[in-house]
Amino acid sequence: MKLILKSALIAAACAVAMTSAHAEWPEKIVRVVAPYGPGGGVDTFTRPIAQKLGTILGQTVIVDNKPGAGGTIGVKNVLDSPADGYTFLSGGVHQPMAESLYPKRGYDLEKDFVPVAMTARVPSVLVVTNSAPFASVKELIAYAKKNPGKVTYCSSGSGTAQHIVGESFKRLAGVSMLHIPYRSTAPAMTDLIGGQCMLMFDGLGTSAQQIRTGRIKLLAVATATRTPLFPDAPTLKEAGGPAMDATIWYGWWARRGTPAPVVEKMAHAIRETLKDPTVAEAWKTQGATVPAQGDAEAARYMQEEAGRWKKEVVDLKITTD
Repeated sequence: MKLILKSALIAAACAVAMTSAHAEWPEKIVRVVAPYGPGGGVDTFTRPIAQKLGTILGQTVIVDNKPGAGGTIGVKNVLDSPADGYTFLSGGVHQPMAESLYPKRGYDLEKDFVPVAMTARVPSVLVVTNSAPFASVKELIAYAKKNPGKVTYCSSGSGTAQHIVGESFKRLAGVSMLHIPYRSTAPAMTDLIGGQCMLMFDGLGTSAQQIRTGRIKLLAVATATRTPLFPDAPTLKEAGGPAMDATIWYGWWARRGTPAPVVEKMAHAIRETLKDPTVAEAWKTQGATVPAQGDAEAARYMQEEAGRWKKEVVDLKITTD
């Protein structure tokens, strides 16, 4: 009896200690890994949140860019870090897209991670270099059919959303285009502006400023409806192309095993940052919206999207070659 009572007291003491530790989290710098380079969509929708989180949590939150292999290097880095609430993953739709492309990536997103929060939704857009030999979607398709393989499209890397959406367009439009992968969005955009590649299916968040300044042209949005940011830009279907709904979404994950109270506290803090007027304005200027789903709905949506894009990659027979 005494042994049982002693064990119960020890267990209770441990529970109190753990609860106290979680209540005091974070006690040191929190790291969020962005598995793509600076200047890309994930980075763009991570840094404003990280900055505001520092104020809300009372602790510095740093963004650690770890690009490469379609984002899988950065994700694996988070998996290899302790599940103690001091390392998080900020990614998006790109992560499930890479699942079927990198079978030896060393992790399973659904099994090894838990969703924390969705942070933004933004349409994909078809943007072209100013020197492109076509000025509309109809002209692009006609040119590509007349010149198979001569149309080049750049992306932030094999297995990223820009790559998968580009391949989806190729199949639906019945055209041949050459894919030119980069290590991140920034150098891809630089070469698009410079005319080294003809077009890109980019998230509006990283293309908006270049469109406004006239450095690239917006031909259409690759979603079912137009974007309020550029209301005159047609959807692909309206422009004479295939119907597509390639919404880019962003979110945060924690390594599975991270204490639930910590995950909940981070989720709440992220929701608070998204209410901040500065963050809201930044999202608005980039054509992004804040997802309306609650935590359970967001997790379900992210799982559904994972299944959708895994199937898309398999159906398209896309490889990383």
